[in-house]
Amino acid sequence: MEQKYIQTAIDYKKNIAGKFVLVEGAKLKQRVEGERLCVTKKIDGHLQVVFWQDGQVFMLNASGKQKAEKLKCLDAFAEAMKAAGVKSATIAAELYLPRPDGRPRCGDVAAALADDAKRDELSLAPFDIIELDGEPWKVEHYSETYKKLEKLFIVESLKLKVESSLVTPVQMRNATNHDEVQEIYDEWVVGEGAEGLVVHSESPMVWKVKPRHTIDAAVIGYTTADRGIRDLMFAVRRPDGLYQMFVLGSTGLTDEQRADIAQRLSTKHVESQYVLSDSRGIAYQMVKPELVFEISVLELVARGNDDKIKMNPLLRYLPSPVGEGSGGEAGWLMEGVTPGVVALGITIDQERTDKQPNETDVRISQLTDICPFEEEAPSTLHLQPSTLLERHVYKKVSGAKVMLHKFLLWKTNKEQSGRYPAYIIYHTDFSSSRKELIKRDMLYSNDEQQISDLLAAEIADNVKKGWEEVK
Repeated sequence: MEQKYIQTAIDYKKNIAGKFVLVEGAKLKQRVEGERLCVTKKIDGHLQVVFWQDGQVFMLNASGKQKAEKLKCLDAFAEAMKAAGVKSATIAAELYLPRPDGRPRCGDVAAALADDAKRDELSLAPFDIIELDGEPWKVEHYSETYKKLEKLFIVESLKLKVESSLVTPVQMRNATNHDEVQEIYDEWVVGEGAEGLVVHSESPMVWKVKPRHTIDAAVIGYTTADRGIRDLMFAVRRPDGLYQMFVLGSTGLTDEQRADIAQRLSTKHVESQYVLSDSRGIAYQMVKPELVFEISVLELVARGNDDKIKMNPLLRYLPSPVGEGSGGEAGWLMEGVTPGVVALGITIDQERTDKQPNETDVRISQLTDICPFEEEAPSTLHLQPSTLLERHVYKKVSGAKVMLHKFLLWKTNKEQSGRYPAYIIYHTDFSSSRKELIKRDMLYSNDEQQISDLLAAEIADNVKKGWEEVK
């Protein structure tokens, strides 16, 4: 595959993502402006850039990767180009699986690509033109783009009786004010359950209008500022009991609520292998999963602008005391990362004192019903070996009792995989007189300064008077 095609696909996703402004459906009248509005129905599929070059058709995703070569919808695309007499074209489209009983879902695409019985049902919905017959496509208004798409994939195809049902431009209506956009929203989104609208106007700005989704989630961590809570860390729970963290935020809380929640959470601190810092470099304080809040989000995204699958931390909470004299909670264990979502436009609506952080009240299906998680493809990434940055061993002897603490700080060199943190502290605690001779603990971070501070704190907490550092 030539690099110029790969770069075109990557650049298009980055450029179009920068134009979008996410708007809540209930507030579209306050946000959407213009007199020449083109309203298209948003399709929940996979963005593809489709190329027609030298009589050949192929498509690349936002990462510049070719997921499929032989699809009936690509054959239909090629026939439409031939019927219209087009020599070359680069067109953006959504690849989706039509559902007769409801709106398409992005998760259906990967499943269909892996299922020979479903592959031929995949369809393309062109919505933008990047290049046509060797010239970059530049027009003053989106209406001109849509007219050209109609001509290419409907008018010319019908003239020559070319089968084009697998390639049809996104559905579009014109509007002259936000009241008319509201009517379209009520029909398509509220009435028919469409994912949302995309609204083009005379300005370069493009509005993506979507409804809010309500989710009950457990608080598992927090950071503070002068007013109290700065941000809360939310997670949902899987059937196997593990917690999946998917969003951080505090929008919607009053100053009084921030102070009250911070005071209540200050009594629920627990230890954690999982470490996450906020934008100030301050680590989230992990807590017992006891508080449940109803939050609302504008959008859940399973893939980023780079077409990479979004990964969520997967955590296990152990409430039972660990070790002799611990007197506390075992806290949070890091189980790895898993395909999930990120949430955009979070608002905290209310605390749900009637709900518990169990597999029913904060169930993970609240997320997957809105945005199915992507399935991770088998990795072909070559993982680099880890680098040992620091090694500290301390020894203490008291009569026949021998005690050791060993601290290893590793740089994993695997953080780009999305499955591993950048740094890991591995702590081994040995005591010859203890029933459990060896205890092990790990701490994680993606920040170099933070992992250094964590190592210093871990040594200070465990190595007191009478310990000797050994080689």
